[in-house]
Amino acid sequence: MAGPDDLADLITDQLANPEQLIYLPLAVAAPVAVWWTARLLLLLSRYARADRMLRPMLRRAWSIKAGWSRDARRVGLVQIDRSRPRWWSSPPTASVIEREMIPAIRVQACWWGVLVDARSVGRLGLTAFQQAAPHLADVWKVRQVRVEQPSPGLVRLRAIVRDPLTEPTPPADPHAIEGSTPLPLPTDPAVWHAGVDADGVPVIIRSSGVSGVVVAGLAGYGKTSFINARLVQLAPLPQVQWVLIDGKGGPDYDDLFARAWLCAKDDPGQVRDHLATVHRLMIDRQHTIRSVLGCKNMWQVGPSPAWPLVLVVIDEAHTFFNESKGTDAQSKQLDALARATTRLVEELIRKGRNVGIQVVLATQKATADAIPTKIRDNCQVAVSFAQRTSEAATAILGSDITAAPDEHPRRLTDPAYIGVASMAAAHRPGFTLIRTHHVPDELADRIAGQHAHLVRDPARLLQQQTTATASQNDIREDGDPIRQDPPAAFPSSKPVQHAEQDSPR
Repeated sequence: MAGPDDLADLITDQLANPEQLIYLPLAVAAPVAVWWTARLLLLLSRYARADRMLRPMLRRAWSIKAGWSRDARRVGLVQIDRSRPRWWSSPPTASVIEREMIPAIRVQACWWGVLVDARSVGRLGLTAFQQAAPHLADVWKVRQVRVEQPSPGLVRLRAIVRDPLTEPTPPADPHAIEGSTPLPLPTDPAVWHAGVDADGVPVIIRSSGVSGVVVAGLAGYGKTSFINARLVQLAPLPQVQWVLIDGKGGPDYDDLFARAWLCAKDDPGQVRDHLATVHRLMIDRQHTIRSVLGCKNMWQVGPSPAWPLVLVVIDEAHTFFNESKGTDAQSKQLDALARATTRLVEELIRKGRNVGIQVVLATQKATADAIPTKIRDNCQVAVSFAQRTSEAATAILGSDITAAPDEHPRRLTDPAYIGVASMAAAHRPGFTLIRTHHVPDELADRIAGQHAHLVRDPARLLQQQTTATASQNDIREDGDPIRQDPPAAFPSSKPVQHAEQDSPR
């Protein structure tokens, strides 16, 4: 095996022979030519194997890559680095050398456009690319350039030719629901399949340990379908019970009431009574959770048929928080009902997390005049469909949404974005646009009717568990019962609707 000295001697011998010096450039250029030829053949092979939809995107990706240095200069994505020359260089050390610094990029063709990953350089970070995005869209001749930062030092650009968020939701599970939009059915209530992002990756909403969810958006942009998708996912699970309240008072939830423990429309008195029943259940669970479950937080063991998750859905929630300012008897009565409802919902959200009570509020605007801030700001999850004003978007998603123009709900007012929502998803930086699952009303009604036999009264289940636990604690080791006063009965309440499966609906 030749060592470094042998290799040096060989080079010296070749250089000593002038006749063979003509082969030196060829020896250097041959590996470079082979590398470029192999790369070209690989690109041509990929282009030949691509389908008709991907080939235009491949050509566009190659064009973006080839002209990046020129395009970056034109849109201002270049930074001038001024530094002293190195000590071994020829310029005087007192002079200043200017050097252009352009972010390096990698491109990937997708069916919807081109994905461009750029490395940040100096001050050329997320903000600089967001400002240059409209100009890059003009230079690249695409509909839009969306900018996000998946990790520090990396800026991701999406040159969108066909917006994937306007396309139908891709199948997540072909056998999930027969004859309908493919929607995965979870076996755990802690999993909420919200939809897919712009790359077709499923987006999960955190449900474990969540007591409040706010869903806002203009009428007709997908709020009800989004809630229907969640109800369809939970309908087959016996460890979940529903409380459905429809503030519109229309027929939207009529068939879904078959799966609900309690249900009401836009009657403020009935809504107050049902929420009071759930509130009483929350207090009873707080008093008995240690003795029944052996823990302080229900989510440590998960919901069960005996201790189900109680999902309270209030659609058009602003209907029940509107305080009346009139002085007549009816206005005073409505005002008292609104105040009582506000207090009950506030306490359910603040105190119901550890005992398995979750409240979902749906409204058109989540501003303070519609949803009191003491309720809205305590909800852990916020989802916004299209909004007309920045005020409404900030109210639901917080002030950080102003720094995310690509995910701003004001950009979703085009009818093509019906069913698209913006949210801060778990384990994802910033905000994420998601295409929610579309569930037709007919399907949701059918699924709810098929599982109506799973309706149970959580208050009665708790009473049975408490009685059984007390009986076990009252038995001595030798089997003789300890004489003890019977446990205090649960506070009486008005007869609740849908308390048992065979009760009249």
